[in-house]
Amino acid sequence: MTRVYVSSTFTDLRAERAAVRQVLERMGVQAVSQEGYVAESACPLDKCLADVRSCAMYIGIFAWRYGYIPPGCEQSITDLEYRAARDAGLPVLIFLLDPQAPWPPPRMDDDLTRIRALRAELATDLLCSIFTTSEELASLVGAAVHNRLHLPRSAADDSLTADKPGSTPRRPLPAAKQVPAPEILIGVPRRPATQFLGREQALTALRARLATGAGVITQAIVGLGGVGKSELALQYARRHREDYRLVWWVEAETPAQIQAGLASLARVLAAGADPVAAEQATPDEAAAWTLEWLNTHTGWLVIFDNVEEAADIELYLARLASGHVVITTRRDVGWQQTGITPLRLDLLERPASIDLLADLIGPSAAGQTPLLDQLADQLGDLPLALRQAGAYITRTPRITLARYLQLLQQTPTRVHAAVPTGGDAARAVADVWALSCERIRLVNPLALHVLNLLTCYAPDNLPVTVLDGLAEADDLVIGEALALLASYSLITLTTTSEVPAGQEPHDLISVHRLIQATVQAQIPDDQRETIGRQATTLLQAALPDDPEQMANWPSYRLLLPHARTVLPPDSSGLAQVRDYLEASGDPVTALDIQHQIHLHHLHISGPEHADTLNAQHDLAYYVGEAGDAAAARDQLAALLPIEQHLLGTDHPSTLITRDNLAGWTGQAGDAAAARDQLAALLPIRERVLGTDHPDTLITQHELAGWTGEAGDTAAARDQLAALLPIEQHLLGIDHPDTLTTQHELAAWTGEAGDMAAARDQLAALLPIRERVLGTDHPSTLITRDNLAHWTGQAGDAAAARDQLAALLPIRERVLGTDHPSTLITRYNLAHWTKEAGDQASENG
Repeated sequence: MTRVYVSSTFTDLRAERAAVRQVLERMGVQAVSQEGYVAESACPLDKCLADVRSCAMYIGIFAWRYGYIPPGCEQSITDLEYRAARDAGLPVLIFLLDPQAPWPPPRMDDDLTRIRALRAELATDLLCSIFTTSEELASLVGAAVHNRLHLPRSAADDSLTADKPGSTPRRPLPAAKQVPAPEILIGVPRRPATQFLGREQALTALRARLATGAGVITQAIVGLGGVGKSELALQYARRHREDYRLVWWVEAETPAQIQAGLASLARVLAAGADPVAAEQATPDEAAAWTLEWLNTHTGWLVIFDNVEEAADIELYLARLASGHVVITTRRDVGWQQTGITPLRLDLLERPASIDLLADLIGPSAAGQTPLLDQLADQLGDLPLALRQAGAYITRTPRITLARYLQLLQQTPTRVHAAVPTGGDAARAVADVWALSCERIRLVNPLALHVLNLLTCYAPDNLPVTVLDGLAEADDLVIGEALALLASYSLITLTTTSEVPAGQEPHDLISVHRLIQATVQAQIPDDQRETIGRQATTLLQAALPDDPEQMANWPSYRLLLPHARTVLPPDSSGLAQVRDYLEASGDPVTALDIQHQIHLHHLHISGPEHADTLNAQHDLAYYVGEAGDAAAARDQLAALLPIEQHLLGTDHPSTLITRDNLAGWTGQAGDAAAARDQLAALLPIRERVLGTDHPDTLITQHELAGWTGEAGDTAAARDQLAALLPIEQHLLGIDHPDTLTTQHELAAWTGEAGDMAAARDQLAALLPIRERVLGTDHPSTLITRDNLAHWTGQAGDAAAARDQLAALLPIRERVLGTDHPSTLITRYNLAHWTKEAGDQASENG
């Protein structure tokens, strides 16, 4: 029988260790742990370490105790067991208690320094799984051990994990069909509620719909926020857990969350077969792998929780052929088109509401049916509101049923006026949240102010650092305020799941939309505008200075939904966000923002104001960047005579419009017209601005480019050759415009027939761009791509192939596997690989 060593500190993790031992025994695996030790003469430490080395695998479970340190040792037995397993070359599986999971202080060290250091080391050196409950831990351990013991380890594991100079190539995920289903894997976010009343009919209906039919069976649960859709799904998963080998929960409010949830399942399932590939897989790859795995296995249930739009999940459902899918959603539109008839979950019947409250409150509710009935009525029979009220009454000193009802009547209910007809349930929840806010105000006024600020942003994943600009608090005080809000379940604190290399993870705040709406309505009118301005100022200050720097893009990506929510159209911050979107390759969203900016100026200032004209010009630009060059040309052609009339023919803005009109004319397919327009513009710019002005140099550069596109490649080359020394003198040899001219000169030199010279010029340019811009900058990668092209055109197809083979993984990492530039590089690699083979055949 296979022996697996289960290591942890002793008394604090007894239940977790028992759960792991139970799942291992069901799998026919012998768990070796402290429970199996009997009295003998061996030293405890020696016995533990000998057992570790004799086992086929090591499992380490770590919470918040470092463990017993034997006399004469500097490390605990638990620490030494881990290092013995690692030194012996055993497969090591590490499971860390979630830092956000509640944990009793008596089960924690008074001084957490040693255990925090060990947890940080484990998280840095190994692929660790995170658990919150013993049930979740048992599921994760069962899946990982099952895969590791039933699939042979790849012979390449050791070579890939060994230290090597340079980057390690990414390996593909194992074949999904060959990865077996786990013995049992239950991946749900929390335990189902112990009090679950009034939903037996809904559970029966859900089971009936999932138990009939062939192929994949999908059922959507629709209802108001807080009505218990997620709880119904949890209860179903628990009641029918024996019917499934896999149950997996996916947070599904956005397409990104859906993809991330499917990707997480892939990493859990594939970790035992190939942990390196599981860790390296991109979200796209991992999610696609999960769909393939689900299609080749049966006996699974996937729950997509809180889907916002049916379209967000439709493509995933279309790719499934077996198994069961449960969807929870507040939206009741779009499901019929997918062939799904939703199961609507309504408010509880009054008797069930009364029974639920009585169960939650306990003995003190006995004999108080009229008060329970009155409270259920005021709370609108909404399960979320009932549960929060029950918890508040139970946990708050001197709060009785009667006192709670009195507080509900005394608490301001400004939200009532904002609730549409039929929104009684939401209004009742607002009363409960108002009570929580009042108590928070008494305990920590800053916490309530922070909550008011949070209502101004998008609901999900606001970086905590945005609040660092609060003048009245430091980060410690802000942290205490957020912890208090989280303790009342008014916010959720998480961290970024994917962290760019060299950066720390971001702490994030999420607030339920209903909470945002109710709290926002409760802010006094004379404070609402002030709070909104402060939220805008904080967000503006959190934006990095340069939106075009790639190092700043992860921060902009996190701040984007909040910036679009809170920043006004005329703010510099929204313009920064627009520039980030353009630089990072999302011109469509940039165009959407520019539409807002233009409409704002048009409404505030009128069609002939300079700000409106500038916004109209930028709108045309982003229309073109988003893919409609002809529309951009036409919009600029309509704008030009207006600017000439209002500003004058020689005004800088008029000249810029002429320049861009020429550019989009060329992009729309008329290179000769673009050339002629720029040829007419150049002498005007030289007269108005001077021959050395940067805008004049830009026009010269563009004139050369469109001259080449119009067919005169030699003239384009010569014009750029004449421009380059001027830019080097005026702008500097490392200026971006100078480097762009140098790059274009090489290209037109090649197009004019001298491929070897083009290759040599780009080879000289590449190290300069790497030094000035960085090795991962888009312009640097373009130079590398073009260098390979002209290397191949100059006759060395094999070298072109090798250069592109080295470039492709970098573009995949920086831009993504589906980015147009990545796809171009992949196509070019295939082309030069074929050319290199043909050359080899001819030479042979």
